[in-house]
Amino acid sequence: MQNAGIQAVEVTAMATRVRARTAIEGEEDGASGSRSVRRALEIFELMLARGEALAVVEIVSALKIPKSTAYELARTLTEAGYLERMGKEGRLFLGRKLFELGMMYRSQIDLLKEGSQVVEALRDATGETVQFSVLENEMMLVLIKEEGSHPIRIISRVGSRVPINWAAAARLLVSDLDDATLQEMLKRTIVQSPSGKAVMEVDKLIQQIRKFRKQGYAVEINEANDHAGCVAAPVIDATGRCIAAISVVAPEQRLGKASRDKLIEAVRAAADGLSHRLGAP
Repeated sequence: MQNAGIQAVEVTAMATRVRARTAIEGEEDGASGSRSVRRALEIFELMLARGEALAVVEIVSALKIPKSTAYELARTLTEAGYLERMGKEGRLFLGRKLFELGMMYRSQIDLLKEGSQVVEALRDATGETVQFSVLENEMMLVLIKEEGSHPIRIISRVGSRVPINWAAAARLLVSDLDDATLQEMLKRTIVQSPSGKAVMEVDKLIQQIRKFRKQGYAVEINEANDHAGCVAAPVIDATGRCIAAISVVAPEQRLGKASRDKLIEAVRAAADGLSHRLGAP
């Protein structure tokens, strides 16, 4: 467990080190909050380098920080689960919270790697534009996109953010939220779409969200843009939560019932396959 924790935290530390240091160095030297963050990061990196539990006096000696500061940081980080005391001497080592962060980072990398392969395969199978999206800041964020091969196709953009009430995939992404949370979020975020046909009634949206999640796919036609629509399916993790959505985007003329049913079958199979690879039941 300890070695696994070290490896996982090392991934997290390396991925965040440059961003953290850049943010910290931008603060005034006299800002106590910045110093505390910098010293906490230095403690983590010292433990990674040493690969063993350390006493507070060893941290003080290695990092040249005041003893009182070291004890206060150790107490705060231990109470929060980022450090843990080990053995009778109470030496400090990397805690479970850092292990959890490392595992989350690694699972996110796996999600993007696997998702990219699934999106490309689905594009090849359908000839339509395929998107892979997640929820970020109460909007749908397109992380991966493969353009379709048909002469007439829908063009989308990686990095685009879409309101929940515009997209089928977006409604799946919020489907784990309870009704009260959904009510508050939708009241803040719903906005009319370019087509003027997006659902604006909060209660109706919640009904759609529940229906789409229960049936395992979502459909939207002309709600976001005229003469276009999409079908989407949820990507489920090991805990049963929807962590992403895969959607096939196509012109309205290729979303008649027969074609739509085939696309629904294809996108559900792709999403289910990815979900199982990520540990979904």
